[in-house]
Amino acid sequence: MSARSDSLKSLSLPVICLFLVLFLTMQAEGQTQTNSPTLSPPLTTPATTAQTPTVTSDTVQKRIEQLKEVKDLSEENQKKSLDFYNQSLSNLKKTADFQADATKYSTLAQNAMQRLEEKKAEIENLNKKPAPTFTENQTLPQLEQLLVQEEAELEQDKTAASSWDEEIARRSNRQKEVLTRVTELDDRISELEKQLKLPVPADEPAAVTDARRMELFTRLNMRKAEKPALRNELTAYEAEENIGFPRTNQDFLKLEVKKQTELVDALKAQIKKLRNREAAMRVKEAKRQVFKTNPLLQPLAEKNQNYAEEIVALNKKIESTDKKYSQTTKILEDLKKQFDQTKAKEELIGLTGPIGLMLRNQQANLPDIENRIQDIEKYSKTIDQVNLKQFELDEAWDDFPSVDEVFDEIRDNSQHELTEEEELNLKNVIEETLSTQKEYLDTLIRSNKSYFTKLLDIYTTEQQLVKETEKYSDYIQERIFWIKSSPPISFSEIKQTSSTLRWLFSPTHWKQLFIAVQQDVVSNPVIYFTAVFCFLSLLYLSYNVRQQLRIINKEIIRSSFRKFGITARVAFLTLFIAIVWPGFIWFIAWRVGSHPDVPPFVKAVDNSLRQVGWLLFFWELIRQICRPLGLGESHFGWYKQTVLYVRKNIRWVIPFSIPLLFITLLLHGKEVDRTQDLLERLFFTALLVVYTIFARRVFHPRSGLFQSIMNYNHEVWYDRLKYVVYFLTLFVPCLLIFLALIGFYFTAMSLFHLIFLTLWLFLVVVLFRAILLRWILIHHRKLSYQQNQERMDAIRKESLESSSETNIAGITTEEENPADLTKISAQIKKLVNASMVVILLVGAFWIWGDTLPAFNRLDSGDYKVWTTTVEVVGDDGKIIERLEPVTYLDFGIAIILAVFAIVATNNAPGLLEFLVLQRLPLDASVKYAITTLARYFVSLIGIFVVFSTMGIGWTKLQWLATALTFGLGFGLQEIFANFVSGLILLIERPIRVGDIITVDEITGIVSRIRMRATTITNWDRKEYIVPNRDFITGKLLNWTLTDSVNRITITVGVAYGSDTNHASEIALKILMDHPLILEDPPPSITFESFGDSTLNLILRAYLPDLEKRLVVIHQIHTSIHEQYAKAGIEIAFPQRDIHLYYENQSSLLPPPNLDSAEPESPNPDHQK
Repeated sequence: MSARSDSLKSLSLPVICLFLVLFLTMQAEGQTQTNSPTLSPPLTTPATTAQTPTVTSDTVQKRIEQLKEVKDLSEENQKKSLDFYNQSLSNLKKTADFQADATKYSTLAQNAMQRLEEKKAEIENLNKKPAPTFTENQTLPQLEQLLVQEEAELEQDKTAASSWDEEIARRSNRQKEVLTRVTELDDRISELEKQLKLPVPADEPAAVTDARRMELFTRLNMRKAEKPALRNELTAYEAEENIGFPRTNQDFLKLEVKKQTELVDALKAQIKKLRNREAAMRVKEAKRQVFKTNPLLQPLAEKNQNYAEEIVALNKKIESTDKKYSQTTKILEDLKKQFDQTKAKEELIGLTGPIGLMLRNQQANLPDIENRIQDIEKYSKTIDQVNLKQFELDEAWDDFPSVDEVFDEIRDNSQHELTEEEELNLKNVIEETLSTQKEYLDTLIRSNKSYFTKLLDIYTTEQQLVKETEKYSDYIQERIFWIKSSPPISFSEIKQTSSTLRWLFSPTHWKQLFIAVQQDVVSNPVIYFTAVFCFLSLLYLSYNVRQQLRIINKEIIRSSFRKFGITARVAFLTLFIAIVWPGFIWFIAWRVGSHPDVPPFVKAVDNSLRQVGWLLFFWELIRQICRPLGLGESHFGWYKQTVLYVRKNIRWVIPFSIPLLFITLLLHGKEVDRTQDLLERLFFTALLVVYTIFARRVFHPRSGLFQSIMNYNHEVWYDRLKYVVYFLTLFVPCLLIFLALIGFYFTAMSLFHLIFLTLWLFLVVVLFRAILLRWILIHHRKLSYQQNQERMDAIRKESLESSSETNIAGITTEEENPADLTKISAQIKKLVNASMVVILLVGAFWIWGDTLPAFNRLDSGDYKVWTTTVEVVGDDGKIIERLEPVTYLDFGIAIILAVFAIVATNNAPGLLEFLVLQRLPLDASVKYAITTLARYFVSLIGIFVVFSTMGIGWTKLQWLATALTFGLGFGLQEIFANFVSGLILLIERPIRVGDIITVDEITGIVSRIRMRATTITNWDRKEYIVPNRDFITGKLLNWTLTDSVNRITITVGVAYGSDTNHASEIALKILMDHPLILEDPPPSITFESFGDSTLNLILRAYLPDLEKRLVVIHQIHTSIHEQYAKAGIEIAFPQRDIHLYYENQSSLLPPPNLDSAEPESPNPDHQK
């Protein structure tokens, strides 16, 4: 028993453990089934099973359907699982594509030799193909239709040949990519297999795990399928390359294009032949009909002849246009091919010296864009003309007369009756003539349409050529700038200068130049005779002009000079003197390069002279402006010592710089290897050394230009920049010298050219600014003189009036004073300076933008601040929305425009006052309203332009404005109401500055109207601030709105017993005699009432304005007082009698005086 119990005890522990394990396993299975009750068994992995399962699209779709039935899966996990399944479907599709590619490339590799033999056979068949021939039975319309088909096939052949060339270039890069990709695939396959072997995360739902593992499994199969596809692709390429299939196929496609081109050319020649023959026959037949036709049918025959001649002319135009179209198409194709080859070479080799040399040569040989644009404009006009002609021809076809109509018209115009036989014959001839005419008209319509089509083709091709040329030029310009064009200068290259010197001083070259000039003189003697005569006349006149300038400039030194026309005349004469010698050089360059087939040396001389002429004009213009008592000193107010110092240094710069630049440019035109340009670089370096010396002498801080300025003015702001300017003027030429010496000669030359253009821009802006400031000064003097005259007239007028007459309360408004011309001139100068800065920035960007890639990249989509949606017209004519980037360049332009808008807002009213308002007969309040509204208008325009530049158009601004209006309408309701009311006051003008108004029982003068409130100055000279809203919503009394006539009322009281009629006559006469009292309406006097002490007379009279109101009242009061005194009329004043009554007289007696010896008097008179 004990033993048995012990054995049971020994067995009980394992059994209990076994039951616990089974129970837990069942619980886990039950939990799994609860989470995914409808999912099929999970996908196994190669690590868990020996057999790999097959996954198809149907399997994935089934899992997706099962996923939708899972109820207790969260939305996030369900979306995640669905994404995994969708990715699995994509992986399966790519797997199938890779498997198809593997099969395709395997087949290509196996059939490479067979395809090679087929291509060779096709090439042999093409070579044996006879030249195209045409039968006489083929009509012109049939050949034209055939030409359209063959041209379309030719385009397909060209596209196929171009695509195969791109395929060959692609394969060389593709092989490298495939080898790298195959190496990466091994690592990715290993990584995917490791991920599939990882245990399932404990917190991941089973549905998500199943979807994730399926995506991993399909991705693994995709990578495994991609590997053989890539290997088969390499095998196919190698197999084709080993037997030379790519080159053979390329030869076949080129031969196919060649044969098709020959067919198209033969068709064009046949069509041309038939057109010319038919046209000649038509013209001949039309002329024959004109001679033999009945005189009655002469107009019809002549019309047929005109149609035939028009057909001949159109055929010639079609032939010429087609020839130009073929040439343009060839240029475009060659340009595109060269562009593609250049990009391929750059990607393969990089930006090396030889690539830079190639780019420079290609840039020199690019098509002339300006000529092409002129051709495009010409074709556009011709297309419009041809289209109009087509419209007229269509109308002629629609209105083509019938035989009966023509017969009736001819019979009616005939001078004798026609017999029946003559009528029958006439109808037959008319029918034949009209049939020929309709045939001619039909041919003319078809020819005109063909000409229109050809014009459209060449117009489109020319546009494509211009765009492609600009694109290619930009590509070259962005890369060529920082590529070495020459090796660094070394002493070992000195021997190479001998060939350059021989080329420069070759008698043959200079003889070519002499012969070219001689032949041009012989061919155009009139031009040269005229030029020599004009040049000698200019030299003679320039001497007289210098004398005139001295006389004129002595007269205008006076500060009271007020004629701008003299300044304009001096500027023209200065320009005339400066352009004499540059004009002579430009004429020689024009005549030397006038012939298109000149030798290279002559062409180099032509280009050199043109550039030298501009440099000489630049220096000569500055020198003539800086003449003693010249334009700069006498008109622009430049300091005398400064202009003389600049002129002195320019005198020695010109003879050194002009020959050096001419030789440099002449050597630059030498058509040799640009690596052999040592002598050219040495001359260029010498030129820069000259400019360095000039900069050191002119811009030296202690002895140069700045010091001469400081001698006149010690407080100029640019004195602080003199060291910066001095450093830059020395650093720039030294930098160019350094670049030229180390091999960046092309870069140095390009920078020199750009700097020269920038200096020209700076000079033009400086001169334009100086002329504007001179005009402002002259106009300021005129207005100041006019104000002084008006002030003196006012003083003389006031001196004639009584000194007692004063202004109402002595109050003056801010607009009553004359315009502050000094302030207005300062505002205009600020506006001019801001405008000049903007012009400089825009001009500098235009000059440097195409050269420096950094500027172009600022405007690219890679450097964007944000994107905006714009509405554009699509190809189908519908308005579509498109995203446009707002770049850093746009943002910078917006900042510049914002600054300019702020300056314009603050100073534009001054310009308006200066230019317009001072010339108009407007009162001060109107001027103030106009300038205020102008300020608001400029502000709104500035805000709109700035936001538009940043891509925020009105469609977006209106929502912002609505939100701001709605949001601020509560917090700033009163401010906005006052602002809008201020605008209404300025536009509607119920009150004006200077008006006398009464508001809230306060009477005063409106002294100013501002954005929020209006200021009223009362008679106590206290300022009363009234919100603008009160004037719009409340009531006010304006004494001077439409009529300044006002009435005064004076009350006069005479004593009782006075003669009121006589008193009225005297008072009325006083009113009538006063000079300021109006006669219409007439003054009046009335006896109004009986007062306590007076008889009240009321005087009423009218004044023209309020200026002398107090004075007039004072004068009338004084006159009435004096005249009534003379007439004995008493002006009553209040009087009152007091009567006292006593009930007990004794009670009012004074107490008895006991000390008095005199007895009391009983006389009541002693009592009071």
